[in-house]
Amino acid sequence: MSSLLQQAWDVWRFGGMVMPALISTAFALWWVLGLRLLSIRRGDARPLRQLVRARQAEEAHRPGRGIIDEAARRGTALWTRFQGPVPRHFLDEALGDLEEQLSVGTSLAQVLVAMAPLLGLLGTVVGLIETFGSLGTSSTSAASEGIAAGIVEALYATQMGLAVAVPGLLMGGFLAHRQHIIGHELDELKELLGGALEGS
Repeated sequence: MSSLLQQAWDVWRFGGMVMPALISTAFALWWVLGLRLLSIRRGDARPLRQLVRARQAEEAHRPGRGIIDEAARRGTALWTRFQGPVPRHFLDEALGDLEEQLSVGTSLAQVLVAMAPLLGLLGTVVGLIETFGSLGTSSTSAASEGIAAGIVEALYATQMGLAVAVPGLLMGGFLAHRQHIIGHELDELKELLGGALEGS
């Protein structure tokens, strides 16, 4: 644990001017991804037809524990109100906020993932400028120290930029896949409540 903390301190100390921005980007990215992970939940794991039937039978007033669960609750309330199939525009209106919830934070997460390696590249350029600037120093020892410091700064900045971006990209892909699946299930639920449920 102490070794890990020492490495983190070295990255902060030798990473150069871009390191505060990269750390801030990492915190912001994982805050956004965490919110998306919490908000993009299906809820009840039962198949759609079974979930809707259960909501119609005895669970109509239980709050939804996820997007599909809540959509089924609202949809069955509309089914009861219309005493049969629900017109599509009523379903679109009733479930619109749930569909919007699927994409909350997507654009910001994509921007932050793209920004991290660019900040790392900026740190690399700054480190290389410092390295080449040290070549003009008259003192050999000072030049050696400056070259080493510049290279370390460049490598730490590159490493940190990729360390932020790659896991964020993987997590973003996982959440995009989950968003696609739940969005597809919402469309299926609308089809059911719009008339397909009658034939089942």
